[in-house]
Amino acid sequence: MSVLNSYFQYSSSCVGLHILAYAHNSLYRFPLHVLIYILCFIIALFSRIKNQRPHYFNSFILYILLTITVEVIAWWYSVHRKNNLIFYNFYTIINFTYLIYLIRSFLQNRKVMSILTWVAIVYPIFALTNMIFIQGLHTFNSYSLLCGCTLTVMASISYFYERIKHSGPQSLLHDPTFWISTGILFYNTCSLPINGILNVIANVPMYVYKIIYSVNVVMNIILYLLFSISFLCNLTFRKSS
Repeated sequence: MSVLNSYFQYSSSCVGLHILAYAHNSLYRFPLHVLIYILCFIIALFSRIKNQRPHYFNSFILYILLTITVEVIAWWYSVHRKNNLIFYNFYTIINFTYLIYLIRSFLQNRKVMSILTWVAIVYPIFALTNMIFIQGLHTFNSYSLLCGCTLTVMASISYFYERIKHSGPQSLLHDPTFWISTGILFYNTCSLPINGILNVIANVPMYVYKIIYSVNVVMNIILYLLFSISFLCNLTFRKSS
């Protein structure tokens, strides 16, 4: 989900090339946040030993594996100073579409579920149109990202509203869906002001780029730590549910 990392790893401007050097002081240094993704994936595999797994479990593991794959490919491209934005632009479409469907699967309200179904159908059409005809394949698709962040934030809020209104017997802290939704809400709420303006901040001082890059890395790490907690909940607490 670290589209911002991609933007900093490659940019057509000279500033972007300097940030590439900042992001990878050694060209062969592997990004820290991707290591956290891999750790999360390993925890997910261990949690598969439970017989009673959530209905979304397998698709969520595949989603994390896809994220790792895209990050590694994009990192390799950035190491060789090649434009990697096309991978992130396609990934953005898959990412938000899946997250909307994922949160939809957590809900019970059929009206909200129906709305999210249509949202998950319309969003990729909009994002593909934007990528092909408006912002382009090799340009950071900020419109698609802003729209996707907004939609997933709204979907996450609907989850928390439903859980507060119709709280079940299981503690939220022991519910994997709570940690997943918390991570999605946190990350995308923070991403709206940060990632949405990347195409219009080309002339800011270098230290601002460094701060934004570092903040985004921390956001990614927190997101996947929360995902990891959700898998640990499935491993530790699922038996009592």
